[in-house]
Amino acid sequence: MTDEPDAPQTSGLAGVIKLVTATVIFLVAGLAVLMVLDIIPGDVFSEFAKKAVLIASIMVLASAAIALLVRGGKR
Repeated sequence: MTDEPDAPQTSGLAGVIKLVTATVIFLVAGLAVLMVLDIIPGDVFSEFAKKAVLIASIMVLASAAIALLVRGGKR
């Protein structure tokens, strides 16, 4: 018997990236629904969508930097 788990393990970084991406997808989808229902105008949608993508990019890069710092400390 080995101590290895049956399923391959993913890094914490992959989980964070998936969470941030899913959150942005839901946010943009919600904004799109509001635009279709004429609750917000199209230019407001594009402004918020751009900001959501930029914030997601910042979060992913920050998560990657933290993961590299944590992984570097384990060596």
